[in-house]
Amino acid sequence: MKKLLSKIVYSVLAGEDYRTYVLATINKRFIDKVEELTAEIFEYKKEGDNWLENLLNDTYRKKGKDNKFKLLWFGGLNDKTVKNMTGGTSKKEVCIELGKQNIKSLKLLLTEIDKDILYQINIIIKKGSEHVVLDELESMIFVNIISTMKLTIQGGAWSEVGKQTEKSLLFTIFQMLNVPKDDYVLIFDEMKKKNLVGNREIDAIVFDKDREPLTIELKLLGIGNPEIGDEALARKVDLFLIDRLSDMMIRESENAGVKVVEFRQKNPLMEIYKFFIAKNITCSPPEEISSEQMEKEINQILEGWDGSKEGLKIIKTLKEWTR
Repeated sequence: MKKLLSKIVYSVLAGEDYRTYVLATINKRFIDKVEELTAEIFEYKKEGDNWLENLLNDTYRKKGKDNKFKLLWFGGLNDKTVKNMTGGTSKKEVCIELGKQNIKSLKLLLTEIDKDILYQINIIIKKGSEHVVLDELESMIFVNIISTMKLTIQGGAWSEVGKQTEKSLLFTIFQMLNVPKDDYVLIFDEMKKKNLVGNREIDAIVFDKDREPLTIELKLLGIGNPEIGDEALARKVDLFLIDRLSDMMIRESENAGVKVVEFRQKNPLMEIYKFFIAKNITCSPPEEISSEQMEKEINQILEGWDGSKEGLKIIKTLKEWTR
């Protein structure tokens, strides 16, 4: 994960598209999960015709968050769909009941339209010299299982990688601009949960030479999300860092006193430095180095970076300040 984060941080600070590395994470997790789910389906299919119901029942009896997700996937569902159907709950007993209903409805539908289907799918699962063959209905159910799993992983990976990247990116920015470690605070989710910060969207606070705080919000989202700019504008943060934002939103933000720096430009680090200098923050200009040197420096910075330990250390410091 650290290697991936380093690649993303470098891409962002180099003004490049970082999304390829996030997609690589999603695809790796997808392949791993396909292998895992296929292995279980293979073993249950070998046992007999009632394999899917047995698989659902056994998964239901197992404990753990991973098995809750598997129970949903084997039923061809995801958590959001179940909550929408039930008014907000996705308890395991609800998941298995809706999963069985979903499979039953799929069987009825496929039976009715079988004569209209031009192309048949028959999946063969092999393991060494052994193999099992899924019929047309089972194959369609298999496709449904893999599809719902992919939707879950895709949304979760963007969120998880985004959160981890934001803190690593801010830490790297402060390091590369030589902001003293006592002059900034990274805001972690645990601090927000404990109400140690007033604005739950702030990602960092940096202090000027008079110890006056300036707030920073970071969003790695594209130009197609104008509401993100509206929200930052409403919160009146001092510095808003974003992948891209529309020209109109940038003008509106800066008219309201919110400085916007887009990462998708030639040297975003220099723009952040100019803002810091204008706000009387102790820092140094970014070094003029080659792309290779920059990537190496970011690797070295993040090699010693441990977000979980840093978060605990900052929470302890904030508690001492607020005694």
